[in-house]
Amino acid sequence: MAEQQPVEVEVFGQRFTLTSDKSADELQRIAAYVNAHLQRIMAGQSRASVVRITLMAALTIADEYHSAMGHLELPHGG
Repeated sequence: MAEQQPVEVEVFGQRFTLTSDKSADELQRIAAYVNAHLQRIMAGQSRASVVRITLMAALTIADEYHSAMGHLELPHGG
């Protein structure tokens, strides 16, 4: 198991410190992927609230996951 080290990432102009078994490079790529979705949605929805943009990005990413996996796993209790 890899040692967990804090990694600072930036998403939508906000800095976050994440701790994960994933490498710093992988966490940076994940953050960049999420940020790209947020930026793309914001470009088309310039008047939308940050909450709406975030939810739209989350739904888009969930749809991509669902399409890639062939199914959508819901968290326990959901």
